[in-house]
Amino acid sequence: MISKNYIGAGLIAIAVVLFWALALPLYDGVSDLDAAIKEREDLLQSRNAIITNIKNLNKEYQKRIPEIAKLSAIVPSKKSVAEVLSAIDNVSFKNGVQLFSSAIIGQKTSDTAANPYNLLSLEMNLSGNYPGLTSFLRSLERNLRLMDIASIDTAAGSGNTSTLNFVIKGNAYYLK
Repeated sequence: MISKNYIGAGLIAIAVVLFWALALPLYDGVSDLDAAIKEREDLLQSRNAIITNIKNLNKEYQKRIPEIAKLSAIVPSKKSVAEVLSAIDNVSFKNGVQLFSSAIIGQKTSDTAANPYNLLSLEMNLSGNYPGLTSFLRSLERNLRLMDIASIDTAAGSGNTSTLNFVIKGNAYYLK
């Protein structure tokens, strides 16, 4: 009878040792897999959030394409001297001011990263009356191309007192 008790206790001891040796490592492996699955789910959620943000940004960009096109027309991506001079000639003709000469007097490239554009310095010699000059300046202000006026010098025209000669210096902008 004593040997039966030893056999039963031995079988129970063997079962505990086998459980400890085989089942417990499997349980630890499952726990590690649960942690890995949770980590992967978090990663998947963050990627889905990023994809959703990218889609929203793309929709916003698509809505603003007309505004971007207007901005690229105002400050073009390249220096176009012919376009600037043609626009000035067209504006002067429409406003009754005669353009005698126009010249590019300098080009300033900005080295700083804060300025995303470069300057094209212009000088225009015009002849006309004062209302024509103000109309010319208003038209330049409303022109599609971004320009600013730095100075205006005025002198009386030769012979005719109602005619004035103007020297206008300004800048046109283009992207780097």
